[in-house]
Amino acid sequence: MRRIGQTRIEWGLLAIIAVVCGVLSFLQYRWTGELSRAEPALLRAGLNEQVRRLVQSFNEEIRDNTAALLPGAEEIRQHGIEAHKTRYLQWRSSHEPSLFRRIAIVSPEQETLKLYGIDGDGRIAAMEWPVEWEPLRTAMTARRNGTGRPPNALPDSNVIEMPVFGEPGVRSPELEWMIFDLNDDYLRTTLLPHLVSEYLNPGRDAVYDVSIGWAGPRNGVLFSTRSDGASVATLADATAGIFSTDMGAAAPGGRGRFRDERSSSRWTIAVRHRAGSLDVAVSRERTRNLIASLILVGLLGGAAWALVRYTSRSRRLSEMQFRFAAGVSHDLRTPLTAIRGAAFNLVEGVVSEPAAIRRYLKLILRNAEELTAMIENILAFSASLRTTEKERRETIALGDLIQRAAATMTQEIEQAGCNIEVSVSPELPTVEGDVVALELMFRNLIGNAVHHGAGGKWIGISAAASEGSVEVSVRDRGPGIPEGESERIFEPFYRGEQTRAKRVPGAGLGLSLVKDTIERHHGTIQMQNSPEGGAQFTVRLPAVPTAL
Repeated sequence: MRRIGQTRIEWGLLAIIAVVCGVLSFLQYRWTGELSRAEPALLRAGLNEQVRRLVQSFNEEIRDNTAALLPGAEEIRQHGIEAHKTRYLQWRSSHEPSLFRRIAIVSPEQETLKLYGIDGDGRIAAMEWPVEWEPLRTAMTARRNGTGRPPNALPDSNVIEMPVFGEPGVRSPELEWMIFDLNDDYLRTTLLPHLVSEYLNPGRDAVYDVSIGWAGPRNGVLFSTRSDGASVATLADATAGIFSTDMGAAAPGGRGRFRDERSSSRWTIAVRHRAGSLDVAVSRERTRNLIASLILVGLLGGAAWALVRYTSRSRRLSEMQFRFAAGVSHDLRTPLTAIRGAAFNLVEGVVSEPAAIRRYLKLILRNAEELTAMIENILAFSASLRTTEKERRETIALGDLIQRAAATMTQEIEQAGCNIEVSVSPELPTVEGDVVALELMFRNLIGNAVHHGAGGKWIGISAAASEGSVEVSVRDRGPGIPEGESERIFEPFYRGEQTRAKRVPGAGLGLSLVKDTIERHHGTIQMQNSPEGGAQFTVRLPAVPTAL
C-alpha cells in the first residue's frame, strides 16, 4: 500500500507539471502573439528613422562638397575666375574628386553667359553648353535680364545648380553660378553602398534589400542591393525621398548658409526586409520563438517524466535488492542449517549405520552444491557490473559445451525426477565467446527448467544452425510463466509469486545473468509458453563465419 501511495504521489506531481507546462505554452503563445502585433510598428518606426538618417547623411554629403567648392562674392571680386581654382584645389585635398563627373562655372560676360569647366588639375577652360543643360542656360539668361525666376536644375537629372549672390537690391543678385554633375558610377559603387551598410545593414549579414530609383518622369533603378538589380519599391517597408531638387542656396551677401525648407526629391529610396516584409519577418521570428519555447517546455516535461520514471525504477530496484538480501539470507541459512545439523549428527555419533551415514553425506553434498550455485550466480552478477574488464574470447564448439553443462546438472535433474533429452546437430557451427560465462548461462537455463518445470518430468535441449547463427532451445513441461510476469523475469533479483510460494531456492539472478551474457555475446533470447504446456527459452548466438 505504501508503494502504491508513493506511485500515486509521483504520477500526481507529473500530472501537475504537465498542466503547468501546458499553461506556460498557452501563455507563451498569447504573449508572443501580442508582441508580434506590436513589434512590426516598432520595427517600422525604427526603420523609418534609419532611412531618415541615411537621407540626411547623403544630402549633407552633397551640400558639404558643393559648399566647399562655392566661393564667396568677395573672393570673385578680388580674384575673378581664379577664385574657383583656389577653391577646387583646397576641396580636392580633403574630399573625394570622383563624386562629380563635371564641375562648371557660369559667368555673365558682355550680356552673355560664358561656361567654363574645371578639370582634375584645377585648370579652368571655356566649354560649350551641353544640350541637356540648355534649360538651365535659358533660365539663367532670363534671370540675368531680370525677367525670370531663379533657375533650378531639372528633376530628372543629377545636375546641381548653385548661385553666388552679389549685392542685394539689384536687378539680378546672382554674380555667377556653379553647376555640379554627380558621378553615377561613384554613387552606385561607393557612396550609396557605404551609407546603406552604415545605416541599414550594419554587420556581416544584410537584413534589408534597398533600391534607389528616379522619382520623376524618368524611370529606372539607380542603385539596388539585390543581385538582379531589381527595385524593391513594391511592398516596401519604408520609402523616402532622397537627393532634393533644391539642395539649398547661399543667401544674398552670404556664403555657406543653406536654407532649411524641404523640397521635392529626385530619387526615391525603398527598403524591404529580406524575408519579404517586416510582418513576415516578425511572424517567422515568432514561430522560431514558439518552437524554442515548446522545446524547452518539452524538455522540462520530459525531465520530470524521466525523474518520476527513474525514481520509481530506483525504488523498485531498492526493494528488489532488499528482497534479494532477505532471500539470500534465508536461502543461505537453509542449506547451512542442513549441513550443520547433518555434520553435528555425524560428529556426535548420533548416526552410526553406514546407510544413514551415506544419506547424511549426500544431504551435505547436495546442500553444498546449492550454496556453490548461489555463490557462483552472485559472483557472476557482480562481474557483469564491471564492464571495464575484458572477457576471454575463444572459439567454442557449442555442442560440447551444452553436453558438458547438462552433465554438470545431472544430479539436480535426477533429484527432481526429470528426464533430459539433448539433441545437437552434428554440423553445428562454432561460436566465439567466454566459455565459462556461456557454460554458466546454459546451466542457469537448465536449472531454471528443473526448478520450475519439474512437474512435467521432462527437459528438452536442442541446438541447430539458423541463418548465420546457432539457435539453442531449452524447454520444459511445467506450468509455464504467468502472463503478468513474462516481461519481468529477466530483471535482476525478481522472483515471481509462484517461485516465492513454492520456496524455490535462488536469488533471482539466474535469468538476469542469462540475458546479460547473451547480450554481451551479441545474441538474443526469447521466452514463450509452449501450446502443449511448459516454457521455452530460445537463444541465438552469432556463428563464426566459415572460411571459403
